[in-house]
Order: sequence, then C-alpha cells, then structure tokens
Amino acid sequence: MRFEAWNEALRVTCGHFQGVPERTRRSVDGHFRRQSISGLDVANFACDLRRIERTRRDVRNDHQEHLYLLFQIAGLTKVEIGETRRVLRPGNLFLLDSTSPSRMEFSGERSHCVSLHLPRAALLSGASRALRIGRVHADDQRHARWLRQRIVAGLARVEQRSDPEFLLELARVTFVVDGDGAPALPDRSSQRSRYQFALREIELQITSPNLSLGWLAATVGISERQLERDFAAHDTSYIRSVRDQRLKLARDLMKLAKRSGRSVRVTDLAYSSGFRDLSNFNRAFKAGFGVTPRECMRLVGPAADYPVSSRPPEREAVAPAGG
Repeated sequence: MRFEAWNEALRVTCGHFQGVPERTRRSVDGHFRRQSISGLDVANFACDLRRIERTRRDVRNDHQEHLYLLFQIAGLTKVEIGETRRVLRPGNLFLLDSTSPSRMEFSGERSHCVSLHLPRAALLSGASRALRIGRVHADDQRHARWLRQRIVAGLARVEQRSDPEFLLELARVTFVVDGDGAPALPDRSSQRSRYQFALREIELQITSPNLSLGWLAATVGISERQLERDFAAHDTSYIRSVRDQRLKLARDLMKLAKRSGRSVRVTDLAYSSGFRDLSNFNRAFKAGFGVTPRECMRLVGPAADYPVSSRPPEREAVAPAGG
C-alpha cells in the first residue's frame, strides 16, 4: 500500500496523527481499514512505519477528544507519552489520551493494532473511579477478555449489540484502577501538578451535585483562592473549566445517541451533562459550538466535529448547582 494513501486513511479516521515512514520508503507493508463497532469508530491497521506521532500542534488543531483503546494484535508497538514509555505486546490493551502529545514507534517492524475511539468526556464522566490511562493492561481478568472478544467479534461483523454505551461500560470496568480508585495526590508545591489534578477531578465528578469550588479546593488540599489563582495562571477559571467539560460531555452524548439511532430530548441532554438550568445550557451550547442543541441534532455531521471555542460570560454558569 502506498504510504500517501495509508497516511491519508490515518488522518481521515483518527484526526491529527502523522505517519513517518522509514527513509526512502514510499510504501507500507500493511493495511488501514476504517470500521465501526456499536457505532464507535475503529482503526484497524498494520504497518512497518518508523512511527506515528501526534505533536502539541496536532493536539491544539484537533477539535475531537477521544481515549483511544489500543488492542495489540501482532508484533510490538512502543508508545511514548512525555517521559513515559510503554511496550504493547499481542493481547495487551492500552488507553491513549488524545489530549496529550504521543508517539507510537514500530522501528520498521510490522505491527498490527486496533484502535477503538471512545468519546473522552462520556467515558470519564461515567466512571465511578479513576481509569488506568497510559498504563498497559495485560491482565486476563474476565472484563478484559470480554472486551477483547467484543472487539474481535465486531471486526468480524458478528457482533450483535448496537448500543455504544455497552462498550463504554465494558471499557470502564476493565480499566478502573485497583484499590479505592483515588488518584495520587498532587505535588502541592507545583502549580501545574495542582492544576492537572483539579482538571482530572472535574472530569470524574462533572455530573456530581457535590462538585463545587470549595469541594475541589479541599480535594486538592489548597485554599479556594489559591485554586482560583492556579486556574488563572492557565488562562482559564474554575467555572469556565466546568462549563467546557459539561459541553464536551453533552456533545459526546449527542453523538452516541445519533450513532445508536436513539432520539434525545434537549432537556435530558442538559441534565445528563451536569447542567441544571435549560436556558443556561442552550446559551452555553450556542456560544461554544455556534449552533443551538436542537439545530445541532438536525445536522448531518456528528456533533463532535464542533470545537468548544467561544466563551459565554462566566456569570451564566452556576457551578455549585450544576450549571
């Protein structure tokens, strides 16, 4: 297969990723197939490239946010995220976060991998505990076996279930962390560490009625004023971060409903994504996506094609009460 065709299929299916071939090579020993399992996009690919990479610029330019569930079929894949490096062997499962720059290295050796695209906000908001993102799942526990079997059956087109929520829940229970599920506390002397921890807690608690600035500050272990300064140092605020995450969840829920052939009421969409005021939800959605929720549901393209861009006045979001 010619490299240009392979790389174009990667871009169309997975967004802002770039394949890098070995020097002087313009062909790929492998394939790239875009498939679907329970309405979720799947990249079924094999290659002998040098690597596939996703740079910081790629992350900024990509409006869709996923957790890519990688299932290694054959060969090896070396995954690099920041300073972290992992090796995927046949049978391994791995969650790759699209919001972070990453690199998959093959060193010219043929590797076969499947990538199931899970809407990030929807997956995280439904998790009862933190998920093992960026860690290799090599265990043979039953949920992992079921997940592998479901993916294989879906690729072979013998999979029966059409509701994507079934696969999302199966991924959640497979990747939930051991023990009490509490993520490691941040380094309180590091503003970046505190901020990243706060964002993760917002993602996990986005639909909880207990989510508030006071609760989050207590969870991080700092004062509310210090937490507000941490958000301001990253050119955002607590209220804005909560609003954006709820909009992403609403966008994901709308897309999942479309793919499973279900209709969804705007009121249910608002409440399911953490908003408690319908007019506030409609204003925030229009400001973030450029269309109203009702208009978006009538559009042919998926809702996830729209970025969260413009920002409504912060007074419109009532975070402690759910938006």
